[in-house]
Amino acid sequence: MARFDRVIPPGGEGKIVLQVNTKGLQGKLNKTARVTSNDPKKPNMIIGMKGKVWVPIHLRPKYARLTGVLGENIKTVVDVRGEKEDPLVIKIASVSIPDKVAVELKELEKGRRYHLEIRNKVEKVMSYRGQVTLTTNYPEKPQLVIKITGYIKPPVEVRPRALRFLSLTEERLQQFKKEGKVIELSLMVVFHKPNGFKIDKIELEKALFKIHIKETAAGRMQKGRVVQLTVEPILEKLKKGHNTDRLKIFTNQKGYEILEVPIFITIL
Repeated sequence: MARFDRVIPPGGEGKIVLQVNTKGLQGKLNKTARVTSNDPKKPNMIIGMKGKVWVPIHLRPKYARLTGVLGENIKTVVDVRGEKEDPLVIKIASVSIPDKVAVELKELEKGRRYHLEIRNKVEKVMSYRGQVTLTTNYPEKPQLVIKITGYIKPPVEVRPRALRFLSLTEERLQQFKKEGKVIELSLMVVFHKPNGFKIDKIELEKALFKIHIKETAAGRMQKGRVVQLTVEPILEKLKKGHNTDRLKIFTNQKGYEILEVPIFITIL
């Protein structure tokens, strides 16, 4: 928020008052404001603000994020530190998603510093949200709420999960055939655990499309991280109405041996 004198007389002075809402902030603060004026020599000017927002209890990080691949040991630690001279005493009051996370509180420095360890318990691919509530002996902050987000990824996945080409009129289709124009969309096969992972083969149920692996993606395929596939409809095989096919990607990953991607294109 800013307040300022809009008109300053020649040789006079004006005031610019900047106000920062510090709710939810902690630690170092760096803000800037841009000032524009009719000064021909310096029409733009940047004003910087630096400071430190004191809080009775410092959290680092403020939010707990659990992100990893299914089967991994996924955990995070929130550092809780008292900033007052009085000893800090905290306890776990509640965990909103006890079926998804395990929470443990460890005192590192008596009355001063704690570690809140949050560990994933989920054994399937999913996303979730929740929170841990702590109680403290500080009257300024009797309760701490730490939000939790979890994202358990599969070892391998396809993005996007379906391919939809723009609809074509029959006239447009014939024009593309005549001109030899190529229509294509891309998808990515992402290996979140790359070591030893590979694609064994690729198949189409109806063979209405061609699949290309670009050279740059082929190089990545050897590393087992990301494979880019380009899908091109075979124009001569398309018929009026809805044309659908199903791409099957065979991998060596247990539980994800076949990844299927539906493909759609409509001829009007």
